[in-house]
Amino acid sequence: MCNLIDKNIEDVRGMAFRLRPGVLDDLGLVDALDWYTTDFERRTEITCVFEHNNVPPLNETVATAAYRITQEALTNVARHAFASRVDVVLKAQNRTLALAVVDDGRGFYPLELSESEGLGVAGMRERAALVGGILEVYSQPQKGTQVCFKVSLYGQMEGESS
Repeated sequence: MCNLIDKNIEDVRGMAFRLRPGVLDDLGLVDALDWYTTDFERRTEITCVFEHNNVPPLNETVATAAYRITQEALTNVARHAFASRVDVVLKAQNRTLALAVVDDGRGFYPLELSESEGLGVAGMRERAALVGGILEVYSQPQKGTQVCFKVSLYGQMEGESS
């Protein structure tokens, strides 16, 4: 009984940390995503590769949006994709932050999602829109899925007004 209680406490702490990890506040988006993708791979046994390039410090709103979009995209991979690998790529170029989550899973037709099936995608789009960004989903059956988030960094850098 004690072991079961300890396990439940550990699970609840893990869930709370994944909701808003302190590392996002303390160390920034890159370190938070590095931790999250490593944890995702451990929990799901799906190979998860995180790459990043030229990512400047971001304001809290943009960092949180990118983190949550990654979280939801990876949750969808674990639940629906039957993937063996997923790549998470975060880069900044020409004052634009670009995030891509690309899996090798079974894919789907995005336009054929029912309202209830598309809630995760709708939530990601809302998060993107709230920070002035866009989110696109590309997928076809048997060809995997790509979730792409882009947002202008103009006025979105840490310390600048948003």
